[in-house]
Amino acid sequence: MTIKDNNYRDFSNRATFNNIPAKADEELVPVVLTKEMKETLKPLGFDSENVETWTFPHGKKVPVVFVPNKKGFMDVYMKFFNSEVERYLKHKEEVKSEDLSLDMFLEDIDDEDGNGFDPTGTTALEDEAFLMQVFDMLVADLSAQDENMGKIIRLLSEGFQKKEILDKLDIGKGKTQGYAFIEKTQKIALDIYNNKYRW
Repeated sequence: MTIKDNNYRDFSNRATFNNIPAKADEELVPVVLTKEMKETLKPLGFDSENVETWTFPHGKKVPVVFVPNKKGFMDVYMKFFNSEVERYLKHKEEVKSEDLSLDMFLEDIDDEDGNGFDPTGTTALEDEAFLMQVFDMLVADLSAQDENMGKIIRLLSEGFQKKEILDKLDIGKGKTQGYAFIEKTQKIALDIYNNKYRW
């Protein structure tokens, strides 16, 4: 399922998920844009214009964005990416086949060959829980600096626009300063994420 072309190891010609260029010691890494990943990236300035659709064998399509990570570990990143692609495509197939009968469902769980559908055999829930835990830690780090920063990032992740956030929170600043404060909060959040939580 691996895409191997001239750009397989070098994605420097792509835009980052939030249009902030990678640092000198970083390289861009493809990441599967799952629903959970999108929610995680949203408060960090996610730009939907930078989503690519990669086509895998049998015309299967996967949404991909590029995230900066430390240089020198591309093999590890690509191995993780390929496993995420397989999980994403498997999940889509499982959602498609909702006609699975209860008898078949119970048989598949006990299937020793590992060919059956086992809902306990996926780590999607653990991955989502891990992402939410990282997000909560990021919010806590921001709140330690300024309580409003934590609230801003949480509201952004819930889909609130900057104007709505200024209406909801009393950050003690005028409209222009308020927008600047939200942008500053996003930048600080990204810095904390990059320095503490990036894999």
